[in-house]
Amino acid sequence: MSISLFLYVNICCFEPFGSAVRRSKNPSRYHQYQKLRSNSSPSLSPPLSPSINQQFLPDIMTFATIPFEILIEICDYLHPSDLYNLTMVCKRYRSLLWDKTSTTTQLIWKSSRKNFINNLNVDPPGKMCEQEFIWLMLLLNKCMFCNQTDKFELTMHWEFKMYCCFKCLNERTICKLTLLQKYNFPEELLACLPQLQKNPNPRDPPLYLIRDVENLFKQYNYEKDKKNWVKERQDQIIKLNIENEQYNTLHDQVRYDHTERLERLLRKLHDFYSNNRT
Repeated sequence: MSISLFLYVNICCFEPFGSAVRRSKNPSRYHQYQKLRSNSSPSLSPPLSPSINQQFLPDIMTFATIPFEILIEICDYLHPSDLYNLTMVCKRYRSLLWDKTSTTTQLIWKSSRKNFINNLNVDPPGKMCEQEFIWLMLLLNKCMFCNQTDKFELTMHWEFKMYCCFKCLNERTICKLTLLQKYNFPEELLACLPQLQKNPNPRDPPLYLIRDVENLFKQYNYEKDKKNWVKERQDQIIKLNIENEQYNTLHDQVRYDHTERLERLLRKLHDFYSNNRT
């Protein structure tokens, strides 16, 4: 049986965001489908032969039992958003498509990303899987922490791997002055942290993720050779800052069209001049 026929029959009985129609558990649904096909107007495609109906339909109507080899071939034709939807069909699909360490799974997502998402030909950073990369870059359509969906209220902060509104960002970050003055945080450690320059004005103090500050301080206290550890960490952050800037730019190119990018830039300029009026 051809792949096209296989897809045709399964798509007819596939329910997005749900489970597949199982003929063995819901025979009436299967007979309704057959009746609908027989009563419909003539199609340009030839009808299925009786032998094909008898031999294949009872088996392939159970969508969740597709062999992994065939499923992997099907996935080559699916957009990343369709792959995400497919993970919600059943545990079996989720185990295949949600595996963050499987080479096969990562190749499925990578192939889909390169085939269907313009401008996203760059691979994810070191320890990030393809699923998370695609989710952050394109598919996430609301604040990670609340229900805000207005694009112009949301921003990607790749420094923290967060796509969120300003309110939620402020709740999870702390500024340089507060760290130094209120908490007596060692100034040399600031260069060991990813930082976010929230406003275009470089005179504004940068922000740091509270979780990063806490983890760094614990690790710093644990290290015996603190001087060398700080130097190594600072060198890592210098490289990471360059990488973060590149991914922030890439994100905007992927998620927003030209008009949206221009609108966001104009809003930034407006906010800058509004905040710096004397």
